Amino acid sequence: MRDFKTFMSLTDSRIAEEFSVILEAHKIPFKTQDTAKDFDASFANNEAKQSILIMLDPNDFEKASSVLEQNIALNINEIDSQHPLFSFSTEELKDVVKNYDEWHPIDVKLAKYLLKQQNIVVEPKEIQTQQHVKELKSFHPEKSSTTTLLLGYIFCMIGGFAGIGIALFLMTATRKLPDGTKKYIYSDSDRKQGLYMLLVGGIVFIFTLLYLEFDFNEL
Repeated sequence: MRDFKTFMSLTDSRIAEEFSVILEAHKIPFKTQDTAKDFDASFANNEAKQSILIMLDPNDFEKASSVLEQNIALNINEIDSQHPLFSFSTEELKDVVKNYDEWHPIDVKLAKYLLKQQNIVVEPKEIQTQQHVKELKSFHPEKSSTTTLLLGYIFCMIGGFAGIGIALFLMTATRKLPDGTKKYIYSDSDRKQGLYMLLVGGIVFIFTLLYLEFDFNEL
C-alpha cells in the first residue's frame, strides 16, 4: 500500500481539479483531501483557512512536478501586464520558485522566466532546502494572536456562543502534516487558554439561565 504524503496545498478548487486531471492522464496515483474549516477563530485570514491537499507517493514528487510544468503552457504575450509578479523583486521571484507548491504552475513558470531575464536560475538544491524548512516548520504549533484570545474571553464573559466557538477551535483544531499524521494547530498554552475560556463561557451561560429562570418566576 502506497504511503501518500502532501505534495501540494491549494486554495482554489478549480486549480486542484485541473491538476488532478493532468496527474490522472499521466497515470500518477494521487489522493486529494479538503481541509476546509467552517470556523475562523481570528475573524480574519489565518493559516488554518481552507486548503485542498494533493497527496502523492513521495517517489512520484519529482515526476509530478515535471508533468505539471510541461502540461501548463506559458505564453508570455497572454500574461496580463498587471500581473503581480511583474512588480516582484528578485528575492520575491526566487521565493515563488522555491515555494512552487503554493503557486499555480503558470506563476512559477513566469517567475522563472522573469528571473532568466536577469540571468538568474534557482538551483534544485535551494528548492529542496526551502521545502525541508517548511516541512520542519509544519511540525511546530502556532501561537494564537492576542486579539483572538481577548475576543474569546470577552465573548465568553458576555455569554456569547462565539466565545465558546473560539474556545473549542483553540482546543481541537488540527492540521495534517506532510507525513500524513495530524497534529494540533495551537500550542499547549493556547489550548489551555481555550479550556479556560470554555469554563468561563459555561459558568456565564449557567448563571444566565438561572437569572432568567428566577426573573421569570418573579413575574
